[in-house]
Amino acid sequence: MSKTLAASRWIPGVAVKVNAIAPLSIAAGHEIKQWSRLPMNPCLTVGVTTHNERDNITVLLDRLLRLPKGRIRIILYDDGSADGTAALIAKHPLFRQENFQAHLADVNFGSPSVGRRYIAEHATTPYLTFVDGDDLIDPDALAAAAERLRPGFDIVMTPFVLRNEINFVKEFDNDRPISNSTISRLLSGIAGKIYNREAVFLHAKDDIKGRSEDVRLNMRIVLAGFDRVRIEKVKPFYFIETSRKSTYSKNILPEELSARVSNYRTLKDRYGLDDIYLRTLHRNLLEVVQRDPTLTESERKIQRRTINAAMTFQLRDVVHVMRDLSSLSTRMRATPAIIQASGQRAIRHTWMALQGSETHPAVKNAQRPSDRQASCSFLDQCHFAEAVVIIHDDSIKQFPISIQSQLSRLPLVQMRWSPLMSARAKAPSQDAPAWATMELCSASRIVCANGQDGALYKQCGINELETIKRPVQVRSSNTYDVQENKRFSYVMSSDGHPEEVNFLVELARVLKDRELAPLHIFAVNPDQAPVLEELSARLAHVGALEVAVVERGVTSRSAIYDQARIVILPPWGDNAGDSILESFSFGVPVITPGYLPGAAEIIRDREDGFILDEFSPQDVALRLELIPLADYAALSTNCFARHKEFSVEQYLTSIETIASDVARDFPGENSLPIVDSLHVWDALETHGAFPLPAIRSYARRRVFRLRGKAVRVLVLLRVAEPLRWIRKRMTSALQ
Repeated sequence: MSKTLAASRWIPGVAVKVNAIAPLSIAAGHEIKQWSRLPMNPCLTVGVTTHNERDNITVLLDRLLRLPKGRIRIILYDDGSADGTAALIAKHPLFRQENFQAHLADVNFGSPSVGRRYIAEHATTPYLTFVDGDDLIDPDALAAAAERLRPGFDIVMTPFVLRNEINFVKEFDNDRPISNSTISRLLSGIAGKIYNREAVFLHAKDDIKGRSEDVRLNMRIVLAGFDRVRIEKVKPFYFIETSRKSTYSKNILPEELSARVSNYRTLKDRYGLDDIYLRTLHRNLLEVVQRDPTLTESERKIQRRTINAAMTFQLRDVVHVMRDLSSLSTRMRATPAIIQASGQRAIRHTWMALQGSETHPAVKNAQRPSDRQASCSFLDQCHFAEAVVIIHDDSIKQFPISIQSQLSRLPLVQMRWSPLMSARAKAPSQDAPAWATMELCSASRIVCANGQDGALYKQCGINELETIKRPVQVRSSNTYDVQENKRFSYVMSSDGHPEEVNFLVELARVLKDRELAPLHIFAVNPDQAPVLEELSARLAHVGALEVAVVERGVTSRSAIYDQARIVILPPWGDNAGDSILESFSFGVPVITPGYLPGAAEIIRDREDGFILDEFSPQDVALRLELIPLADYAALSTNCFARHKEFSVEQYLTSIETIASDVARDFPGENSLPIVDSLHVWDALETHGAFPLPAIRSYARRRVFRLRGKAVRVLVLLRVAEPLRWIRKRMTSALQ
């Protein structure tokens, strides 16, 4: 690419004419030393920009004094220091050397860009390197690097040291120096970089005051076509004692950030890069916001959204984590349809299971933890603004540590399919994840399958949650026929509660007494044989065998619903939502107790089904007796239309919407504790709404944020007494 000015040519040891550059108009200042004619041809200029560095400038000048005078020149620009820095410079022995020049500005500009432009204007060497007043150099290493310089390069990158740790690109190829592995180092900082003098002169001007001046300088140089980059793995000559990254997010300017993102996209297209630089920048900016002690939580959230809006990341990956796909199918019967539909989405859905599945052996985008290298490689490519992990159970802590760490750095969403309490006994669900396991895992959002669970979580002080519609595989046509569908169907719960036998025997007896249609009882669990034998014996004892037909081992949904006039939902079990939607997909209305989790959110009473506050056999029989035969056709039409609102497509769209929101607001770490149902219910049952744990949880989160750690557990009221006891004992010991 052509440049505005031809680059100065340089041959070591031979004096050549330097291209004339028009003088730069700057704020009034005064020279305190001018150049002397040097006997040798210098090859490198060290430019020092400083402001109020009285405590550091002498140490830096001592090291600069050891540089070879004939080969390296030094230009110092002080940006209006008011702490005596200028006096220290004038007294230093380096001031009297012929290879040193200094300029003191009367007015502080507030940015090193003016100083760098001045240095580039007054330098007579083909190459420049910069150092700030609070940094150090290794004179011997710098002299050695200078002797390796050859003409024809615009930027030479070398290692540098930050807090005793050498920083350098991991991989590089000088035949293709601008690549994904080098772009972040190329654009960030001046440490260890040596520049073409002309490139700096033309592009050092920067009207923005604040952070990231070095990044903007490097980006302007490369964008202008000064892209002849050389990477030298030499001994580091540049040392930074402490990072100068601002801890205040007020220095993050949305307009400047948007311009930087736009400029990078130009470089991305030009050099075939990916978004690795933007991802790194995004992570660093979020860390600044997260650690800024001056922000409130609401201000922090606004800052994160501002950064995310400027970075314009889009959700690309949703990673589903579970024990195995078969177990997921027991929680959500539409799983096969979901897996199949997810393969057709624009956003990639990846299914990561601990075990293989005989039911779904060939899942698209499946990852097996047994192949750790492949799984880690896949997760390593996921950026937390573009990928979200959906946890379907408590299996995440059973994955290998290497995979756990990769999953935990991404936003986590906990899917809560099992209700927090069982329907009939209103007791805590016993199939919930173990507290000992889940207390070690945090998330960014909790998704509930019904509003009742959401209300319980909110009483625990957890508001970062969503409620999602359960999915069902949509059927194309309604085959319901009032004349053909004559029986009342009942699908037994998989657990086989003893109370269920009593309920069914009494219901059959009442139906017989009222001369209603027969009751068909379907048992889908083959392990229920003892319960079914007891049920048959009890039905025979009351003389209700002719009105209660028990069908065992039925797995076909068509066999259950094809001839059903209405489905009576068992008041036990945790999959009421799936059962209702399956029945609706066949156009069969449902009668259900109102306390079943999620039932009232699906069924519209008397439109597509019936919700009973009391669900005794007498109440169920009375409701069945009062439904006119002519009403069943309208009920069927309504419930069949209703089930289409719960399609697999709407479920996947909801998942992607939630994931996009979580990724957009992700602060860089998961901090929401995943609370076990047993603890939630015990605390609610004992203490009601208990505002104290919410207050304690908030205080705990604040403390952990200040320490840079995520909150691991929600402090519940049940630990208050042990804490009081410990405090009392400690107080007594101190006295």
